[in-house]
Amino acid sequence: MKWGKARGFVTIEDPTKAVRPFLESPGGRYVQDEEYKAFWNWLGQRGHLMHQCAMEIAYLCAARQQDVLALTRHNIQEDGLLIAQAKTGKQQLKLWNTPLRKAVDSALAGNTKAKVQSAHIIRGRTGQGYTRTGFNAVWQREQRAALAAGIIKERFRFHDLKIKAASDFEGDVKHFTGHKTTSMAERYNRTPDRAFPLSRGIDNDEEKDKE
Repeated sequence: MKWGKARGFVTIEDPTKAVRPFLESPGGRYVQDEEYKAFWNWLGQRGHLMHQCAMEIAYLCAARQQDVLALTRHNIQEDGLLIAQAKTGKQQLKLWNTPLRKAVDSALAGNTKAKVQSAHIIRGRTGQGYTRTGFNAVWQREQRAALAAGIIKERFRFHDLKIKAASDFEGDVKHFTGHKTTSMAERYNRTPDRAFPLSRGIDNDEEKDKE
């Protein structure tokens, strides 16, 4: 309609302007600390070291799954881990701390029996980088198994780790997640806003009246 109006083919007003937009829920959920730890331990017991490392990197860096799986040794820099966001094109250097360094080093030390090793940090037993399909097949299977075993009470998506990261981070969430807008960053933040209440109340008013 805008195309036709710009060229003089349409003279009426756009009738869709009167339609209220449908409000979409942000989707996903916040993963509690005990859920995270329980499933992380479960993966380790089941021999899925790479999925453990991918979980940690995704959470610590607020990174998407595709960006974690795309990481190679070239992303390992002196000061930190370079995360290149495929969705936005944004690059962020996540500075080293002990948990992030441990997750990356553990991944590099794992799955080394295959003769041919790719440069990917997260690799399958063949030494090659994971495809999203292959990675998700293991993730979904282990989520179902952990739920059946009572390890977790509710399944969660790998992408929910970014929601957890944004919610747990104390500081500039937009800068941390690499989103272009504050509103988009806030879609991932599921913690209640903290605000002081008014200092004025009935009791205070009564005290003032006595004075």
